[in-house]
Amino acid sequence: MLSQLSIINYVLIEKLQIDFHSGFTAITGETGAGKSIMLGALGLILGARADKDVVMEREKKCIIEGHFDIQYLQLEPFFEEHDLDYDSVCILRREIMATGKSRAFVNDSPIKLPLLRELGLFLMDVHSQNQNQQLNNASFRLQIVDAYCKHNELLDDYKQLYKAYQKGVKELGLLKKQHLKQSNEQEYHQFLFDELEKADIKLGEQKDLEEELQVLNHSEEIKSSLVFASQWLSVSDENIVQKTQLIIDKLSSVAAFQSEISDFVDRLQSMYIELKDIGEGVSLLEDQLFFDSTRMEFINTRLDELFTLARKHGLNGADELVEYQNTLSEKIHSVFNLDEKINTLEKKLAVQFDKLSKYATQMSETRLQAALNIDGLMVKNLVELGMENADFKIELKDLQDLGPDGKDEVVFLFKANSGSKLAEINKVASGGELSRIMLSVKSILANKQALPAIIFDEIDSGVSGEIADKLASLMNGLGEHMQVISITHLPQIASKANHHYLVYKENDSIFTRSKIKELDKQQRVSEVAAMLSGSNIVDSAIEHARELLGYSDLN
Repeated sequence: MLSQLSIINYVLIEKLQIDFHSGFTAITGETGAGKSIMLGALGLILGARADKDVVMEREKKCIIEGHFDIQYLQLEPFFEEHDLDYDSVCILRREIMATGKSRAFVNDSPIKLPLLRELGLFLMDVHSQNQNQQLNNASFRLQIVDAYCKHNELLDDYKQLYKAYQKGVKELGLLKKQHLKQSNEQEYHQFLFDELEKADIKLGEQKDLEEELQVLNHSEEIKSSLVFASQWLSVSDENIVQKTQLIIDKLSSVAAFQSEISDFVDRLQSMYIELKDIGEGVSLLEDQLFFDSTRMEFINTRLDELFTLARKHGLNGADELVEYQNTLSEKIHSVFNLDEKINTLEKKLAVQFDKLSKYATQMSETRLQAALNIDGLMVKNLVELGMENADFKIELKDLQDLGPDGKDEVVFLFKANSGSKLAEINKVASGGELSRIMLSVKSILANKQALPAIIFDEIDSGVSGEIADKLASLMNGLGEHMQVISITHLPQIASKANHHYLVYKENDSIFTRSKIKELDKQQRVSEVAAMLSGSNIVDSAIEHARELLGYSDLN
């Protein structure tokens, strides 16, 4: 409920603060006193667009703040989802500059206007004859029936499963699209893969072949160098290995006389072993090396094949060809993997669809029963509101296909006169009739769920007499379950309210300002009497006002 509204520097309002109560509240005042101004200010903290012309004094900013008691509205998930601080009292604030720029806050946290508007829908329903058009909205009509059903848990389970099902359907579509694309490329990829597989390319093969070819191309020069090295290391009579051994023997004979010589001997011994090993290795390599023209031709042919394949695929060498072959293999096998994924997902979706269908059938059954109950209550309310021959019926149409809320479309059928036929409400109901229908709907739902506070903005236009009294009683009954605020010109409605506020103007030599005050009992009598007889209040009007208010004992 709205517990407090503060308005600063807005149109004709310099500064005011209003504390509101639970139950049924009436706001009255002469035409032009500023009731619509306050309603506009309230609209701003509920997400309406701002206009720079609303700023009263241009050098100051306009500030509108509303305090809402939300402890029974179960809005914690909304605050958590949007990373907002939750408190049982929610404070909405709107600041508007003279330039027209505005800022919005929820519990002192900055918030964007669309999110403020979304939150506002949970807090307050500003109801005028324009809002009656909601009855023409299929989603709104379904919400009415679901609210009466009280199958929230079933509906939540359905919605969560439907969301998962739709995600799966989308994923399946993408997989099938991918599968079709890959299937179309499958033959080409297989051809390329077979070509590379036939080539039987190994990692490092090109490098090894190029090194071997280099040896063959320089075999004569390499052979000559190896022979030279072999001769001097170990073959000739004056080879280095033998000379080193002679030096070792000579120094060893005198090593006992000087320690440094012994170190030389040790070092020469290591050299001898290394030189001997090198000599044997060079001799062996020399024996193995010979020019092979057949091998050279094979290597040239193989390298030419590898270079040709690399150029064909725009790659750099044989190693990249091996990687490309692996990629092709993955693409070829991914088609088979996709087949398996698609098959698994289709089975999962089939199970989900069956479960959704069962949920939808259960909801249809509860909705049908709820519709029958609502029909009776609506007719009763409409008769009390002066529509003695009215009839109302909710029709459920099977959509065949499952939607976000099941498989039902809700249609409101209505007739105002006994000689008429039931028809869709948007085709036969007048504006005044729509107002009474909407009020009846709200009063029925108030018994079933916690609703946001509601403001009726002169929906009693064109209503008078006994019907006005019935309308007031319905609002009063609605106020037992929720906060109801009615901006009205009818004394019957004002007198049935639990609380009464008067909007009025104050004039001085410079400014005209709108103000509001809560009326005490005596002030209520005077205001209701004025509503009955005009500014010239007669005694009979005062007596009538006391009767309407039930203040017969008030002097």
